[in-house]
Amino acid sequence: MKAKRGGGGGHHGGSWKVALADFAIAMMALFLLLWVLNATDDDAKSAIAAYFEDPGAFRHQSSLSPIDFGGQDSLVEIPNPGPTMRGREGPEIMSDGNAETLNEDPDFRDLMDELQRLIGGDDSAGEYEDFIYLEQLQEGVRIVILDNDKRNMFARGSSRINPFFQDLLLELAPIINKIDQRVMISGHTDNSGFQRRDYGNWELSAARAQVARRTLIFGGYDENKVLMVLGMADRVPRDPEHPESSANRRIEIMVLAEYMERQVERMFAPVEDEDHQNHPGHRLEMHDAFERAAKNQLDVLD
Repeated sequence: MKAKRGGGGGHHGGSWKVALADFAIAMMALFLLLWVLNATDDDAKSAIAAYFEDPGAFRHQSSLSPIDFGGQDSLVEIPNPGPTMRGREGPEIMSDGNAETLNEDPDFRDLMDELQRLIGGDDSAGEYEDFIYLEQLQEGVRIVILDNDKRNMFARGSSRINPFFQDLLLELAPIINKIDQRVMISGHTDNSGFQRRDYGNWELSAARAQVARRTLIFGGYDENKVLMVLGMADRVPRDPEHPESSANRRIEIMVLAEYMERQVERMFAPVEDEDHQNHPGHRLEMHDAFERAAKNQLDVLD
């Protein structure tokens, strides 16, 4: 008769403790998450969702966290948050909310209000919300129209515009045409290369900016208010850590403040411009230059 040996599972008897500990940690994390969600308003929840969709948008030094837990000043400073600004405070787009960076021109405030009504209001049913955002700067109002992987603004490698974005530009045209300030339109691409050597991101971004200009004019925008149209290629990426990201493909429309408009015009004004020559400062500079030249002349030897 064989002797019955005892079970060999004694050394496994502690495995249930490990499973229980894992379960307890998971439940603790769940309760912590529920507590955070309960203590967070809708705007903060939207910011959290936007963070996980596009973490690169929170690289700004003053936007280290998308959540304000109270007690300290919020690290996300978004002036007058609206549907077009949620989760879109990229480092080169959103300002810090400092008073000196905001343009207090009443025309611009009215423009911002009307643009936000278009983007997030009942008329558009919020369909443009993920594809456009705004920034009010000292230099004017920046309107950024975004490309993304869900819906391309242009056919890849082409300046043929998607009808959805064409409609968006057509709706923007009469709104920005209501104010007298002129605009600067720029096109931006990712850094994807081309098979053709005679056509690259410089040509593509410039062509797309021109398409945006023509679409705005077709929508009723005054052509004389367009001050500059330029292609920026991939030189100013919105997401520099991911240069091929769709976040870098965009059209920007900058409605210029008057002083900024004058600065841009001055950059390209010819030196021999009559108004420049007749400016008192210019005449004084020329007078000083002639005096210095006269003093430096050598006496003519007989």
